[in-house]
Amino acid sequence: MTTVTINDVEMEARPGERILDIARRNGAHIGFVCNGTGFCQTCKVRVLAGGEELNPPTDLEKNWIPERRLQEGWRLGCQAAIRGKESVVILTNAEELRRQAFNILNGNVLTNTSTFVGNLLGQGIDQIASYPFNMLNAVAKIGLGRLLNPWQSMEQFSQWLSDFGKVFDQTLNSPAPAPARDPLAQVRDAAAEVRRASE
Repeated sequence: MTTVTINDVEMEARPGERILDIARRNGAHIGFVCNGTGFCQTCKVRVLAGGEELNPPTDLEKNWIPERRLQEGWRLGCQAAIRGKESVVILTNAEELRRQAFNILNGNVLTNTSTFVGNLLGQGIDQIASYPFNMLNAVAKIGLGRLLNPWQSMEQFSQWLSDFGKVFDQTLNSPAPAPARDPLAQVRDAAAEVRRASE
């Protein structure tokens, strides 16, 4: 078994298991609208450590995620699978955006809003830059039938609903992240500490 930490929570994973499946099983905050076909991109994650323990990026990931972002550790949770035995640390895009939104409410509004909007715009620009070829390539790989009906059976749809409910409940009941500290306050605190130490 491999340890995968998703959004700061440790989880057990089996070799070959996809990040999306691990997250869904444990109710981690992750999107999965297309049920793992690699089309919706809501399961995007950032690998913070242990990327070498995952399979190389698939063609679908290369289709949606620019090379620069792949190098930064961005992957699709439905395409990235465990292949090694060492630990992996992941932050889902959905959770990162949730934390950034909370930071707007709890910290330096201007700086935190800029970070949040910059993240959203950067992701949107990445998609538009290669449109419509990225969409056409994805449809060709997935197939129109699977794209229009990602659940191949009622059992799959029922499991999707169950997992969605689990993730939704876990996300609503997760504590709000600690407020981000104002950088100026940090500088003032550090200066005060230096003054106290020199007295």
